[in-house]
Amino acid sequence: MTRRVIISIVAVLIAFLIFSAVFFVWRNPIWSLGAFSGRLQSSITMDRAKQLAENYLISSGNDDLAIDEIIEFEYNFYIVYYEKSTGIGAFEGIIDKAGTGGMGMMYMMGSIYVRPEQGPNMMWNMKYGMHGIMGGWNGYSNSSVTVSQAKMYAQKYLDGAFSDAVVGDVHLFYGYYTIHVMRNDRVYGMLSVNGFTGQVWYHNWHGSYVQSLELRGS
Repeated sequence: MTRRVIISIVAVLIAFLIFSAVFFVWRNPIWSLGAFSGRLQSSITMDRAKQLAENYLISSGNDDLAIDEIIEFEYNFYIVYYEKSTGIGAFEGIIDKAGTGGMGMMYMMGSIYVRPEQGPNMMWNMKYGMHGIMGGWNGYSNSSVTVSQAKMYAQKYLDGAFSDAVVGDVHLFYGYYTIHVMRNDRVYGMLSVNGFTGQVWYHNWHGSYVQSLELRGS
C-alpha cells in the first residue's frame, strides 16, 4: 500500500469522524440546544461546573431531565443526567478542563460547554445517543443483561486490568450500564457494560479522581 493511499484513507476516516460528531449534535435536540455555555476559563470549579450543567438543562427545555451527579476528574467534569419520570439515566455529559486536550478546536475558539461524553454514551445509548437519532429507539432500555450480570462482567474485567479494583455504584442508561470503579474505598474511574452483549468499555479519558457532587433528590 502506497503512502498516498494510506494518507487518503486516514483523511477519509478523520472526515467521517468529524461528520459523525456534527451530525450527532445537529440531529439530536438534546445536544443542539444550549451546548455552548460561556467563555473559556483557565480553571473551572465544581460550583461553575454545576452552573453550566444546570444552564444546559434550562436551554434543553426538557422538564423531565435532572442532574444525578457531577464528578470532577483530572481532565474533565463528568455529568449524569437522568429522567425524573422513570429514574433511568438519560445521558452522560462532559465539561473539558482547559489545556487537557478535550475538544481542541473549541478551545481555540475560546468556549466551554457541556458536550456528550464519547464512547458508550454516543454508541450504546438507545434513546439519546446515535441509535436514538437514527431511529433505533423503540421504547426499551436494557434487553437481557441484569444489574448483577453487569457487575459480574465489570468485575471480571477489573480483575484482569487493575489490582484491588472493585465495582461501585451502578447507573442504568438506555442500552447500557455505567459503573464506578473503586480502589481503596475511593472512586478510581468509570466503565460501561453493554446491556445486550455484556461488552465492557473502560472510560480512559477522565484522569485521576478529584471530588463528587450528588444532586439527585437535593
